[in-house]
Amino acid sequence: MIRAKKIGLVIAIVVVAVGVYSGLTAPEHRHSPAPESTKVEFSCTELDEETRTQIVSEVLAEITPYKGVRYDKVNISAVKNGEDHDLTVICFSDACECQDVYVFTYYSAVKELVLNGHVLDAIPAAERAKAISVALRNEEAANLLRTNGLETMAPSVRRVLPETAEKFYLPKTLLSVTWTRFGENPVVVSVLVDPDEGKAVNVWSNLGVGNKGGEKR
Repeated sequence: MIRAKKIGLVIAIVVVAVGVYSGLTAPEHRHSPAPESTKVEFSCTELDEETRTQIVSEVLAEITPYKGVRYDKVNISAVKNGEDHDLTVICFSDACECQDVYVFTYYSAVKELVLNGHVLDAIPAAERAKAISVALRNEEAANLLRTNGLETMAPSVRRVLPETAEKFYLPKTLLSVTWTRFGENPVVVSVLVDPDEGKAVNVWSNLGVGNKGGEKR
């Protein structure tokens, strides 16, 4: 049985790479297992066949793509960590330009797989474009982008799972649209978008918060 490792949401510039709102949380409510046509590649020769089969089955039960999307290919790579193994799972969909990445640890002594985190970028182009458009129409976000010269930068768009989204809005899948400028004076502006309602529900930036790394505006 898989138990997800729940880690509190940390909002800081150092975690912009995984999305301001992403956090490390339990996965969405599970859908049906990945279809049999999903191609799975497992790169690890240290684990026996029975263990590999168990890990593949549990990984496929744990990962969940964006609504209307299916994973066509799943790559699982394992790196030995003492008696255990750290797993990186990269999920590809023909419908999406980017991939979803999940990080697990397999604890050999108890034969248990634990989810440590994820970066969920596999979102159809039309959905990404719609989320960016919604974010740009938000007056507060538009002002922040304009005054900080971020209008011409391409934002990241990532999926925010219900458990994290509930802290800001409602327990449903949302999309975070984030503009980031690195350097001596880094700037982050992120907009949380409800794709079903087509509206921005939260705006966040790191401006004026010193070493705290950011706070909700």
